[in-house]
Amino acid sequence: MLVLDMRGRVVARHPGGDDLPAFPVLTADRLKAYATRSAPSAFGESYRAKVVRRAEVGRDHQGGYVVTARSTADDRRAVERLLQVETAAALPLLATVLIGARRLGRREVRERQDTERRLREFMAAAGHELRNPLTTISGYAELARLGDAGHEPMRQEALGRITTEVGRMSTLIDELVLLTRLDFGQPLRLTCVDLAQLCRDAVSAARDCHPDRPVRLLLAPGDHTVTGDPLRLHQLVANLLANARVHTPPGTTTTLGLGTEDGHRVIEVLDDGPGIPDELRARLFDPFVRGEETRAAGSGLGLSIVAAIATAHGGVVTLEPSEPSHRGAWFRVRIPAPS
Repeated sequence: MLVLDMRGRVVARHPGGDDLPAFPVLTADRLKAYATRSAPSAFGESYRAKVVRRAEVGRDHQGGYVVTARSTADDRRAVERLLQVETAAALPLLATVLIGARRLGRREVRERQDTERRLREFMAAAGHELRNPLTTISGYAELARLGDAGHEPMRQEALGRITTEVGRMSTLIDELVLLTRLDFGQPLRLTCVDLAQLCRDAVSAARDCHPDRPVRLLLAPGDHTVTGDPLRLHQLVANLLANARVHTPPGTTTTLGLGTEDGHRVIEVLDDGPGIPDELRARLFDPFVRGEETRAAGSGLGLSIVAAIATAHGGVVTLEPSEPSHRGAWFRVRIPAPS
């Protein structure tokens, strides 16, 4: 605390301690300016002070000033220590962030490369699948051009094969378009769907078209409705039944089950066929994946469409692990039940 006259000369001093930094020189003009401030102000780099004008100070009764100051050196040292501590703590955090960002960048690069690789593989497989029927159509078209009456049976057969291959190409293109739309998240035609009736219709159609293929239907008691696209959900069930029929020998029994589990409708398709090879299980839902023992022609898109339809409905399809008591394939589709 300092008491000064009107000229800024120190009349009395009350030091707070010997280790305090030197107090800055105060002029009359500076004292007058600081006295107009209602709050403490900075004095130099080491003090904050409040200047109060006094009417009478000392013997001359000419007035003066009282300066009450507080050193900020301890505060500055505390801030410096805090900055040091924060810097020391921030360096490992910054290093962790940089390492994480680097790993994230590498993962994004890997994911992009994987996506590009899968796209190239998809385009190559699609081109191969389309090239096969085109090659067949080209060959049979040459046969159909023969004008000799003696070749009429052969020409009719060629025209029939052309029709078959055109139908196969049309189906393949339709499936590719559907898969693309589902992957891009195009909206479904949502309504209330009774999965029980849908499964009955799918089993009835399968039995009528393939009477030599036994199909059982198991329906658990209770409600089996979902909010979904009835056409796509019917296609999901039909594809699973067709997959079992195509990849199993005649006489194989397929079971279609429907129930509810943990707030999800569960559709199960099981068969007592030879099962799925271990080397195919990890990529079974990828487009154009077919086993070497495939017994009938197909596009290889059936299960990938099943997975895309299930995903579009907020669900998932899985291939359950093989069990000693059950060698055949076992697919489970889980679709959220209405809340």
